[in-house]
Amino acid sequence: MLKHPQEIEAVYIIPAIRKVLTLELLNEHKLTQKEIAELMGITEAAVSQYKKAKRGKLVELPEHVVSELKISAEKIKSGEVAVFVETQRLLRVIRDDLSICKIHKILDETVPVECEMCVEHL
Repeated sequence: MLKHPQEIEAVYIIPAIRKVLTLELLNEHKLTQKEIAELMGITEAAVSQYKKAKRGKLVELPEHVVSELKISAEKIKSGEVAVFVETQRLLRVIRDDLSICKIHKILDETVPVECEMCVEHL
């Protein structure tokens, strides 16, 4: 059965975004798990799972999105922007450049080659 684009975002892309943000804040910005959990509105256990690659590992984000996430981490850490605002911005980037379509086709082999569902309806 064909997966909805929103399901792809919720189940695969948002956890991947959170994983990259968590690792960036942990490794590059030297925040504690507790600080990251508070900033991102998630539990310390979730931070630990992202750190240990138990969450957010099902898709690989495109390199340009990972680069954007590094900038986002700095903005979130400084308090310049809320994590949900940056998450929504990054989801728009992933939709606008059709990365969501590529991810969707990798995850769901029932997606027709000529599918334009994400382009037409998101």
